[in-house]
Amino acid sequence: MNLHAIGLNHKSAPVEIREKLAFSASSIPIALSSFTQSFSSSETVILSTCNRVEIYGTSPDDCLNKESLLDFFSAFHGLPKEKFSEHMYHYQNLDAVKHLFFVTSSLDSLVVGESQILSQVKEAYMTAASQEATGSILNQLFQRALSVAKDIHTKTNISKGKVSISSVAVEFAVKIFKDFSDKTVFIIGAGEMCELVLKHLVEQGTKTAIVANRNYDKAQALADEYQGKAINYDSLEDYLPQADIIISSTSAPHYVIHTEHIKNAIKMRRGNPMLLIDIAVPRDINPEIARIDNVYLYNIDDLQTVVNQNIDEREKEFTQCQIIIDKEVEKFMAWFEELKIGPAIAQLRNHFHKIGEDELERLRPKLENIAHEEWEHIVYSVQRTINKILHKPAKVGKEKAKNGGGYKYVETIKNLFGIHHHDENKR
Repeated sequence: MNLHAIGLNHKSAPVEIREKLAFSASSIPIALSSFTQSFSSSETVILSTCNRVEIYGTSPDDCLNKESLLDFFSAFHGLPKEKFSEHMYHYQNLDAVKHLFFVTSSLDSLVVGESQILSQVKEAYMTAASQEATGSILNQLFQRALSVAKDIHTKTNISKGKVSISSVAVEFAVKIFKDFSDKTVFIIGAGEMCELVLKHLVEQGTKTAIVANRNYDKAQALADEYQGKAINYDSLEDYLPQADIIISSTSAPHYVIHTEHIKNAIKMRRGNPMLLIDIAVPRDINPEIARIDNVYLYNIDDLQTVVNQNIDEREKEFTQCQIIIDKEVEKFMAWFEELKIGPAIAQLRNHFHKIGEDELERLRPKLENIAHEEWEHIVYSVQRTINKILHKPAKVGKEKAKNGGGYKYVETIKNLFGIHHHDENKR
């Protein structure tokens, strides 16, 4: 019985490969059913996000291995293995457990410390459980993974501090304005960065948005998405006094907001503060504007400095997170090995008793005249000898399992006596 984790992520494969192997929400129940039918008595969880596609599985026999799992991906998605296999990673047992704990704790995420992956893993597990695709092993594994992730996010600072330009921009806004419900955001430009900042500000409570762009249709599309107002780019100066927060990111080769613009706006606002965030390169906003009273101006370098500081702080926490994960992986493997030790010892017993039975069967014809009672004594003596030989290895195996070493111990015994029926290297 082995645990497997196979998949690909933002580090191992480009998006054009990931999207071909992704499972939609509606296809996951179908895939789970297909998996459990394809592999006898198996358990599985399928995790599919924009940055990763992974299958976690276990089966009491040896039907699961890297090639069979690649075959499953290939058959389900109708994609030849050679199109994606080089991008796939495959982990077993301890490495599979450690990988899942890292993933769930967001240590393997594009943005380390982000919290979204925790809910995604939980949803993937709940979906599998509701489809009865999980059993005692994966139930235990995923419940522990979710628990470990919560511990890491509460006991370390891995998720503290924003690590994206858009979120840091909002963090600056929060320092100036406590309540956003009555604040107006003025977006100049309609690119991805502007949209992200607007999205975060709306989540903070902003209800009024004005959008200006040289392409009015783009301005209108962004304004409509957030129930805002699109204006003609030439009218930009007229709307500045209404803005509490100005986010600018255009491709203009020169300043689009000048000192006189903001001086006039502040007068009309009767001194109410303004926050200007310039995320354009070259800059959209004249830096001299920062000298005006009640005006707060930040540019892309200011934001990036904070992002870098926060990333550095998170990296310092990484070692502490690894320590927590290593301890929890050790605990789970001790449980897993103790679970496995019974069948492993039974396999050991069956192997030796089969040897004894074969030898007795070979011996019996040579003792034609032996009395039945005497033969029974010989059979009993052979079986008793085998049990005595196995008593110590079985006892030590159970003790090793409690301390997390049972699996390696049993595998050593099995290798020593040639009990393996399959060559792992050929799987």
